[in-house]
Amino acid sequence: MSELITEHCNLLEQWKENNQFYQDRDDILNDFHTELSRLQSSNIVTFRQEINKVTTLLCTNIINLNELILTFFLDYFIQLLKQWRELTYFHDSNDSDTFENLSIILKCYSHDLMNELLVQEFIQCLITIARIGKDMFTNRNIPVITRMLNAYTDIESSNRHYFMQVSQFDDSILKCLCTPYTVEVFDQFKLSVKSEERTPTEDFVFDGLFGHVSLMNREKLQEQALDLRKYLLASISDLLDTFEISYNEWSESAVKILTDLTTLFLYSVQLTIVNDICQDVQQHICDTAIRILVIPTYRSMKLNNNCLQYIYMGTSNDKTLDHLQSQKLTSTMFNIANLFKNEGEIQFNVYRILAAIMIEEDIKRLDGTGAIAKVFLDQLTEIKDRSGWEVRVRNLLTSLKILLQHDQIRDEIHTQNGVSLFIYCATMTKYDTLIRQRALENLLIMSFNEKVHLDLKENTTFMTYIKSISEDSTESDLQRAAQSLLWMLTKDETSKESIDNKTPKMTYDIMISYSHKDKDLCFQLYDRLQKDNFRVWIDRDQMHGTPLESMSNAIENSEFVFLCMSDAYKQSGYCKMEAYYALERQCCIIPLVMKSQYKPDGWLGIVVTGRMRIDFPKYGFEDAYNKLMIEIDRHRKERKKESHPHHHDIPVTIKPSDNTPFKEDKVIEKIVFQAKR
Repeated sequence: MSELITEHCNLLEQWKENNQFYQDRDDILNDFHTELSRLQSSNIVTFRQEINKVTTLLCTNIINLNELILTFFLDYFIQLLKQWRELTYFHDSNDSDTFENLSIILKCYSHDLMNELLVQEFIQCLITIARIGKDMFTNRNIPVITRMLNAYTDIESSNRHYFMQVSQFDDSILKCLCTPYTVEVFDQFKLSVKSEERTPTEDFVFDGLFGHVSLMNREKLQEQALDLRKYLLASISDLLDTFEISYNEWSESAVKILTDLTTLFLYSVQLTIVNDICQDVQQHICDTAIRILVIPTYRSMKLNNNCLQYIYMGTSNDKTLDHLQSQKLTSTMFNIANLFKNEGEIQFNVYRILAAIMIEEDIKRLDGTGAIAKVFLDQLTEIKDRSGWEVRVRNLLTSLKILLQHDQIRDEIHTQNGVSLFIYCATMTKYDTLIRQRALENLLIMSFNEKVHLDLKENTTFMTYIKSISEDSTESDLQRAAQSLLWMLTKDETSKESIDNKTPKMTYDIMISYSHKDKDLCFQLYDRLQKDNFRVWIDRDQMHGTPLESMSNAIENSEFVFLCMSDAYKQSGYCKMEAYYALERQCCIIPLVMKSQYKPDGWLGIVVTGRMRIDFPKYGFEDAYNKLMIEIDRHRKERKKESHPHHHDIPVTIKPSDNTPFKEDKVIEKIVFQAKR
């Protein structure tokens, strides 16, 4: 025992009792350093006792620590960390208590926390926790690791990013989360949601690990998102199931954890998985979220909104969207909107979901479509000039693009001055390319309204702008949107003359009009048609589109136009433009169904009324293809009754063999694929 240390500690105890904190006494600190250094080299048992006594007092902020004593504490803390991760158990309770005290002290001194040796040792500790699992997660000293994690998270939240660029640190945290025992912690938490108290292990996982992940670099998270979903998405789903059943019994701390977890998986890890991994889990989460909203529970408005966000994000996955549409949720969504009628963000998300799932019949049954249009236009008006809200602006324009497929809502948007908002978003250079592209695509769909068409055409400033983008933009998708709109507004009204002058000899047998989302089936169809010696207008090397003249020439000079129908096709302004032009040109249109159970309605339903539809998902590719051949043959035979033009021989039942003479057309066969977003 050191008498000098005891004397100083007695003084510190008096200051503590008198609430005298943050004293400046370097002399006392220097004495502590001298005595502790001496004992460390001469009597390790006494040293452990004395440093525990000193740190127990200093962690209460009685004295402002100087660099000398901090350096000593830092070195010893690193030593204890190494000892802990190497499973060299502390000799007595003094080591364990000192470990705790030093973590409290160093948490207040961020400069020392960023010491390179400390960071590297802490990373090794996290890697060890991930490797060993349960024994480390449940170790009595795990609160020290949690405290350190929180300290580093505080550094991140204070925008001191120069430390957080240490990628190994982030990797080690993600490794801890992607371990089998983390799933067990979720299961244990599920059984203790009624308790306000959390176990040290739960604090480590939910407060420490997830707390840091929530502030992690977005790009870094996306690299690991697949693993996080793989290990933890099912656990998130289970927690939501439990909440649905027993939400009234959940403690406030448990509700907060669930809210934070759902927020993290929405905005950082993200629910939607492009390649459909865990598809059943995604759909189950959406179903559970709907049931939670219908109850309803008011435990956490943020959690309610997260539930709606889950459903909305699910609509961006084709299979999940099909699942949601099969549930016929329109009336349910309106009920949810009514339950939370004073919650603006919830109302907005309800309408975003409705935009994605409503079909034409739903629109017709609505008392007024103006309310839906107003929600989106009001939101866009409110945020269009806010800095940092670009993602919301882009999402709004995307939702409006989906709604514009319905002519009733399109006309309401025109009535409520939506065109001027689209023009604003299309022409503001402060917006990124995708926002301006979406705005132009919306204007393309709006231009099918005769009044809008005329107004845009007479807006010389805007016409000059889209002409400039059409000619000079280096962004191919933006340029294509501008070219398409310009073509719609300026194409010559020569349909009748062109039709009258239409020659029986066509350059192409088939022009394929389709949405990029359906490209796999369309490519398969193209390959088969090419194999059977059809001349097809397609361009696989230009996936983002070709000049509008090529599209119009292809329609004008193709014997048949295939409309590859799906929800995505109906929502696309490019597809609508092609379908209407084919109709205007009185082309021989053959509708092809691309998605299971799809039934064309609205403008697309009108275009294909009375035409034989070939349903590929229903019949399977081979049977559907044979039906398509029969339909082509039927059209050709009907045409031959009126005239006898030369046709390319159709391979219906007998395909050309190697010995069958084949007369090559003098026109060079051009293969172009018209793809849309």
